Amino acid sequence: MQQLASLTGSIKHYDWGGTSYIPSLLQIENPNLEPFAEYWLGVHPQADCKLTLTGDKQVLLRDYIEKDLATALGTTVLKRFGNLPYLLKVLDVKDMLSIQVHPSKEQAAIDFEKENEAGVPLSAPDRNYKDANHKPELMVAMSEFYLLHGFKPEDELLAVLDKVKS
Repeated sequence: MQQLASLTGSIKHYDWGGTSYIPSLLQIENPNLEPFAEYWLGVHPQADCKLTLTGDKQVLLRDYIEKDLATALGTTVLKRFGNLPYLLKVLDVKDMLSIQVHPSKEQAAIDFEKENEAGVPLSAPDRNYKDANHKPELMVAMSEFYLLHGFKPEDELLAVLDKVKS
């Protein structure tokens, strides 16, 4: 089952995305200057990442892994995570983004199920939990990047936090 294959990720065209970095990385044209905000590589339900196998046969990465989880992931990863344990995202941020707070794995599973029980569609723009996973993140800047920009001074932030009920 194991073989070398080309992997093609999913492009996300969010308004806050840049117009040149991801197209340049992927060596594709962007004549209409469409925003290329994120490039996803993984098995997320909203990522249609494809492997190109021998004979130019294409298969979704998640389907390929699902056929033989132990071989594709290895027994240690399969036992610990049950699937590919990460989603690699390349971001090109043109506009400032809000801070995101991610729940624990346990809380994400609970809240995902609550939204399912409430009948909130996975594609709903106001849905908070698109899957049952937590979202630990690691950021690596590949160009000049201001990660924390425009915050209040520390003493003012602490005063605001003191007013918030925990």
